[in-house]
Amino acid sequence: MMERSNAWTSEVDWQTGQWQRRDQGPTHHEWHPPSPRGVLAKRPLTFFEVLDSGFRLLRFVPGLTIGAALIVFTLWTLVLTALGTFVVLEFLPFLNDLVSNDDAMSGFLLLAQMGSFVISLLSLGVAHFLAGLAASGAEGSFGARKTTLTQSWRSLHGRRWSLILAAIALGAINLGLLTLLGLPSLLFALFDNTVPAIVTAVIALGLWLCAVIWLNLRFAFTGSAIAVERLGVRAALGRSWRLTGRGFWRTFGQLGLGYFLSNQLVQLVITPLVTVITAVATVAVTTVEAASSAMTLITVIAGALLLVLTTVSSAILFAYFSCLVCVCYFDQRMRSEGFDLVLIRREENTA
Repeated sequence: MMERSNAWTSEVDWQTGQWQRRDQGPTHHEWHPPSPRGVLAKRPLTFFEVLDSGFRLLRFVPGLTIGAALIVFTLWTLVLTALGTFVVLEFLPFLNDLVSNDDAMSGFLLLAQMGSFVISLLSLGVAHFLAGLAASGAEGSFGARKTTLTQSWRSLHGRRWSLILAAIALGAINLGLLTLLGLPSLLFALFDNTVPAIVTAVIALGLWLCAVIWLNLRFAFTGSAIAVERLGVRAALGRSWRLTGRGFWRTFGQLGLGYFLSNQLVQLVITPLVTVITAVATVAVTTVEAASSAMTLITVIAGALLLVLTTVSSAILFAYFSCLVCVCYFDQRMRSEGFDLVLIRREENTA
């Protein structure tokens, strides 16, 4: 029997289970430095670690996350401002009559607030595009590599239109659901049935809110899947649907709580500034003569400042939300597919 006491000269053939003579001596592996510690941990995260990782990613690549959101929301604000200006000029006589009636004005302000809430939810389609842009930065952050907005845009070569089409498609789905559910209320309003119109409008808004939250949660990883896995729109939608099917309530809690807390934090910072601008503009308007050009100038400047603050706050909010979506995407892949092992091996090879 072959001598088994010397591990340098004998070994086990694991196919036959028999001892055999070792053909060569022990191999020596080259030493490699350990991979750098990333901004995002290469392991499944706890509930609150995911929320914190969204902020860490936002601070790590602010040019990519906040910069992209500022560009997108500046364009979005310009489009909405142009549309609002056209509506005001087109219906100026109606608006003048509306202002003179207190009851009608109160109802109009209520509708305006509901419309603002609806527009904010329709903006969720933009989050899929921003998450796709931020995905490359999130992937690079596992190795502490910063990604600029230009680098991220170049890395999306061949998938940019897929990302844009996915965002437009999901926004169109949200708008289509709103139109479909709001149709009964509109029909009641056309036939002067005020009470049924209001009741159906409230019910439709509640149903639409639930549908939008559920659909956008199931398709939350669409942009990230397009950017990271190089999928088409249809394949990315299916991929997101499968990933969010596991750990649905955990993902719902993380994205919902993250959106709520970041929104409250932004409002906490922006609200005092809005109050100061409004108060200064009010005092300035009361000190100038009525129907003067100075009143118009003050109103325009105050409106522009409020518009800039709204754009900046929306950009910061959605920048964090897109980072949070990317973190949830990678966390879900680590939990269900062992993607953390892929990341560790990848960083060891690049070290």
